[in-house]
Amino acid sequence: MKSIVDTLRLISDAVTQFEQETNQAALIALIGGYAALYYGSERTTFDVDTCFYVSNDAPGRSFYVWLKKYLPSHFELRFMEASKDPTDPFKHDLITITDAQEEYPRIDIMIVRYKWELEGLEQAETVPRLNFPVIPPPYLVAMKLVAGGRKDELDILAMVKEMTEETLNKSKELAKRVHRDKKLTRLLNPPPEEEVRETPEEYL
Repeated sequence: MKSIVDTLRLISDAVTQFEQETNQAALIALIGGYAALYYGSERTTFDVDTCFYVSNDAPGRSFYVWLKKYLPSHFELRFMEASKDPTDPFKHDLITITDAQEEYPRIDIMIVRYKWELEGLEQAETVPRLNFPVIPPPYLVAMKLVAGGRKDELDILAMVKEMTEETLNKSKELAKRVHRDKKLTRLLNPPPEEEVRETPEEYL
């Protein structure tokens, strides 16, 4: 299996080529489990999650169509449109890439939908260890608060331990912006565990 660095190089090269051939500026950054690992979470992950933006009428579909032509035939691509159901939490177009030869891990490319996501993408800096942009911690926390899974919560708690006060405050601001501030507060200040009492009447 190719390393995360090799996988990110494949993605980065594709985005660079897309920009050159279409004359459109694009942004991409690492999110998800690997980004959480970079920021201090101790966890296992198999998929490589990224977020992508290009300023045109159909950013997800246009990049998908281009990738179908660019990537070798052993890569299988799917394009899934964001749900129109207001009760469905999945609100992003998504491109998935799987390698039939199983040399590369699965790659998910989430298409940016919200202004705050684009802000995070614009602020993402390329890190030397990966040679790829990583979404800043506050924006990753916001994404994980919205996702709402147990692994996401554990990632948040691990990242918070490594944060400066300034970064934590920014995370709290973003949590409020995405209407998850109460959820973050509960995560950071869990209620005390109830005292476990003996029940003599249940003894044999």
